[in-house]
Amino acid sequence: MPDSGKTILIVDDDALIAAQIQNHLQSIGYPAAEYVPSGEEAVKKAQTLRPGLILMDIMLGTGRMDGISAAEAIRREMDIPVVFITAYGSDEIIKRTASVDPAGFLNKPFTHQELETAIQLALHRADRQQQLKNSEERYRSVVSSAVEAIIIIDIRMHVVFWNQAASSMFGYPAAEIEGNPFLRLIPERCQRGLSVEMDRMVLTEEKNPVARTTETVGLRKNGSEFPMEFSLASWIIRDDIFFTVNARDITERKMIEQMKTDFVSLVSHQLKTPVAGMLGCIDNLMAGIPGPVTKNQMEYFTVMREIGRRNYRNLSDLLNVSKLERGVIDVSIAPVNLKAVAAAVIREHRHSMCRKGLALRIEGWNRKTIVRADRPKLFESLSNAVHNAVKFTETGFIAIRLYSADRMACIEVEDTGPGIPYDMQDSLFKKEMILHGAPTTHRGAGLGLYIAKEFMRLQHGELDASAVPGKGTRLTFRIPLHDGEPTG
Repeated sequence: MPDSGKTILIVDDDALIAAQIQNHLQSIGYPAAEYVPSGEEAVKKAQTLRPGLILMDIMLGTGRMDGISAAEAIRREMDIPVVFITAYGSDEIIKRTASVDPAGFLNKPFTHQELETAIQLALHRADRQQQLKNSEERYRSVVSSAVEAIIIIDIRMHVVFWNQAASSMFGYPAAEIEGNPFLRLIPERCQRGLSVEMDRMVLTEEKNPVARTTETVGLRKNGSEFPMEFSLASWIIRDDIFFTVNARDITERKMIEQMKTDFVSLVSHQLKTPVAGMLGCIDNLMAGIPGPVTKNQMEYFTVMREIGRRNYRNLSDLLNVSKLERGVIDVSIAPVNLKAVAAAVIREHRHSMCRKGLALRIEGWNRKTIVRADRPKLFESLSNAVHNAVKFTETGFIAIRLYSADRMACIEVEDTGPGIPYDMQDSLFKKEMILHGAPTTHRGAGLGLYIAKEFMRLQHGELDASAVPGKGTRLTFRIPLHDGEPTG
């Protein structure tokens, strides 16, 4: 269907041919077409008329400009599609028209049907190009005004696009960074991780990993560094692979996190001392040091001591988490008697086991096992595991097994509690589990297992869990044996 809003300009030095084209265009529904005989007039008319299409004869006999020169002048100022009309389609002429990117060609003589087809194809192509141009302009407008740095890099990891936010973040104007390696923006010590992730995405053909973000360090033009978070997506255009990097400067967020961590550390540290003093007073009262204690008083003191110990453990956990987050945990590795540490842990929790009627099973304690560990942290890791086992087990037993394998000493803590739901097992030792707490006996493990996992890592050890909901949980600690210790 003709587009009645598209005026067509005819440029031809043959008045008879121009009149024939005008008559035919009017007969098929296009507005009355304008006509000029020379290239110079075509440029002027295009400026005032702004036609939707120009039918341009290449070999114009009047004026100094031929059709190609006129089309080039028009293209420099206006985005108007041109269909060339010629009786001389030589290779040289066709080569010259490439600079204009013509919307089509008509060879003289041509039929009315050929003319109509060429016009419709040219107008359709122009419309699609305009839509694409509008879409690209909208995209660039959104990207340019985005708060996040948006960077596009090619398979060679060179920057091919860079928005204003990226310039502000890294200090490079687009003209200076585009075409240069993206790794210029990352300190050398952090580059390998990004390269490995990009290679993995190419090999696995992963396009857009949902909600996957990575924290690293950004490097500004002035040499300063800043904490950065980015997400990575890949896409393909005509077999060429590109990556889009959405980067954010998280300096402020890190500062807030640090303030929160420091606050938790301060509060936990300040509260531990009075709680410890209260526990000391309760122990003295229960021992009868100030005087005789009645049965009812003893029951109250017992409850108070249990609550106090629970609060003291929670404060210790918060303080440990704070230290882990700030990276200020001191580790002193030395030879440690694993059996002695395990025995101390059992003594700490034996009363709780007896009170709940839980049996204690001890296996593999026939010889002394020396490991390389930080004794206080190993003790706390094992204690957290046994504490959770007792806390969540109402009937049955707690088993503690010792054995050695592959230059590692192993200690298992098994219970007959409710187990761990399958949807929580993958994140059992992760930091986000802290947010779940332990609101019921069926969900959550508080802070203890996260701390135990991190403490084992600091001692070059491991902590794993296996559990079946309704059938209990088994935690397995692995810690390096001291030199000279047997492995089996």
